[in-house]
Amino acid sequence: MIRAFKEFKFCAAHNLLIEGHPCSEIHGHNYHLRIEIEGEPDDATGMIMDFADIKKVVNPIIEKFDHTYLNNWIEVTSSEKIVEWFYLELKSKLPGLYRIEIRETDTCGAVWERK
Repeated sequence: MIRAFKEFKFCAAHNLLIEGHPCSEIHGHNYHLRIEIEGEPDDATGMIMDFADIKKVVNPIIEKFDHTYLNNWIEVTSSEKIVEWFYLELKSKLPGLYRIEIRETDTCGAVWERK
């Protein structure tokens, strides 16, 4: 098996709904999203999935989220719940979906991975 990946970026604000938590105030992040597809490359194209096809599925979400308040779309906006939201949104649209990683900073994020 081979894995291919495509990365995306978007900027958005959010806040955690935890009273007294430092992140309970509205603040923003430059999010990095990585989508990994697993499979065997097609003999004719040499690809598991064309990166352009991944973009067709993911870009509308990125465009919806970019420069918005994520809490309008996702009830709980921890990295864990954001990556879970992406999984639920993409699982039926990207055959071979293997892994999704969301980073809100260089050192913080969450991963969903197929078992």
